[in-house]
Amino acid sequence: MSAMRRARSTAMSISNAERTWRVNPTYQEAQRMIRHLGRLAVVTALLLPGAALAVAATVHKTPTCSCCDAYAEHLQASGFDVETIDHDSMDRIFREARVERALASCHLTRVGPYTVIGHVPASVIESLVNERPMIRGISLPGMPAGSPGMGGEKQEPFTIYRLGANTDAPDVYDRY
Repeated sequence: MSAMRRARSTAMSISNAERTWRVNPTYQEAQRMIRHLGRLAVVTALLLPGAALAVAATVHKTPTCSCCDAYAEHLQASGFDVETIDHDSMDRIFREARVERALASCHLTRVGPYTVIGHVPASVIESLVNERPMIRGISLPGMPAGSPGMGGEKQEPFTIYRLGANTDAPDVYDRY
C-alpha cells in the first residue's frame, strides 16, 4: 500500500472515529442531555397553558339543568377535559352508580375510576385523583349555595362524603 493510501486510510479512520463519538456520547454526556431535557420539559409545562395532559371528566346531567352546565364550565376552567352527557332522568344513572338518595344531587361526574356527585369543587377532585384512595367516589349532596355552579354565598363549610363499600353509613371525606 502506498504512503498516500495509508494517509487517506488513517484520515478516514479518524474521521469515522469522530463521527462515532458524536453519535455515541459518553455516559456523562448522556446524563447531561437527560438532565437538560428534563429541565426543558418542566419549563415547557410551566410556561405553556395546556402543556400537561388534562384529566377527563364526564358530567351526566339533565338537559334543562343550568347549574350543571355552570359546574361543567367550572371544571373546564380548572383544567379538566369535560364532556357532558344529557339524560332524560338521572334515576337510572344514580342507581347504576349505587348512590343513595341522601347523597344525590342534580348531576354525577365520572373522573377516572371515581364517581363524583354534586357540586364538588375542582380542587377537591384534583386531590382525589392525586391521592388515589381506595373508594368509589365522593359526594357533596344537594345543591348548596355558593358551591361551584350554584349561585349565592357559601353559608358554612361543605361536607363532602366518601362513597365507600358501606353505603348505609357514609363517612366524611373532606370539609371545604
